[in-house]
Amino acid sequence: MYKQYFKQTIHMMKESPWLTFISIFGTALAISLIMTIIISHQAMYRNMAPETARERTLYVKWVGVQDKLTESTQANGYLSLKTIRECFQSLEIPEAVSITSPAQSRLATIPGDPGERCFVLFTDDVFWKVCSFNVLKGNLYTKAEFDAGIRKVVISEKLARRMFGSIDEAVGKSMQLSFVPYTVCAVVADVTPRTTFSYAHAWVPFTSANIPEIKGSENIMGHYKCMIMARSSSDFDEIREEVARQTEQYNKTLVDHKVYYYRQPDTKYVEEMRFGPGMPDMRMVYLNAIIPILIALLVPAINLSGLTLSRMQERVGELGVRKAFGCTRAGLLGQIVYENIVLSVISGALGLLFSYWFLYLLKDWVFTSSTYFGMDVTAEVPVSILFRPEVFLIAFLFCSLLNLLSACVPAWRVSSIPIVESLKGE
Repeated sequence: MYKQYFKQTIHMMKESPWLTFISIFGTALAISLIMTIIISHQAMYRNMAPETARERTLYVKWVGVQDKLTESTQANGYLSLKTIRECFQSLEIPEAVSITSPAQSRLATIPGDPGERCFVLFTDDVFWKVCSFNVLKGNLYTKAEFDAGIRKVVISEKLARRMFGSIDEAVGKSMQLSFVPYTVCAVVADVTPRTTFSYAHAWVPFTSANIPEIKGSENIMGHYKCMIMARSSSDFDEIREEVARQTEQYNKTLVDHKVYYYRQPDTKYVEEMRFGPGMPDMRMVYLNAIIPILIALLVPAINLSGLTLSRMQERVGELGVRKAFGCTRAGLLGQIVYENIVLSVISGALGLLFSYWFLYLLKDWVFTSSTYFGMDVTAEVPVSILFRPEVFLIAFLFCSLLNLLSACVPAWRVSSIPIVESLKGE
């Protein structure tokens, strides 16, 4: 029976090649658009190595300085070590709090080599607990080495091969970052720029860098951001309440100013939407994310359902003939369902390929981040985020269901009316 259904499906496709092409291509395009939109948003907040705890991590990257008397904002910027220690490292509820700088450009050199520009993060030792790097060779710098301010550097695989020729040759060797000597202690797998709090080519203890503090405004602002890793995302509200209490205590120690965090700490998705200080309008962000998905779902699906319905109406006479020769209602519907399954499988496979092609073509738009505004960071396609079977299944099932309904309704109608009327194609 299924073999016969398959032959009939091939014959139907040959009879109406253009309608078949439009149906398959249109469904594939709808699936690929939906996947492209959803994956581009998921890349902002889904767990992705080395940021494998995004779903239970909060982020703080801006602080506002207000006058205590007028409450007018006097400055905005990154946080000082003093501010982070008083308001965030003193928290008791989180599992870990890590300090890191924004990515900074440095010249990486070794003797006899002109070197190349790379991005460097200045971190603490807790950074390795919050972010799970794939260590290829050597050992990450420890708390003791961080506290001592020893000049050790962890470098990426790409930088290791560029500077030393291989991973094995890199560990234990000396290199300079903007003419400051460091010893390579470990090599880790390359990191995608989509992981905005951990992306770099080299990571060093900030205690070894002698980064000058910003003296004005009672040393509230500085050069750092922080990640707050909770034991569970259910702890977020309690952590925010504890941050509010710690901030209140910190403000009491300040003479002329007070700090304001613009409703931070943020979840990862909100942090991605925050360009500079100020609270992003998340209602508009969600609408701007949902509306394109709905358009990608509904418009192609409605058009395709119209084409499918038109094609089925042309086949009413054919289905009437089959009914006249004794085909049952279940047989008619079974044939239509089988035909649509074959078309949907072909469309789904093409849609999956199209989506990966679109993501590659649009990577500079899809996988970029405002974090790198003004920086020469090349967007990359994070391979781990591409394999999202749940996204494909949602798009595939939705389009297939509409096509199936558009085909089965006329078939059900034919099976319910007298044979004479169906033979007339009415």
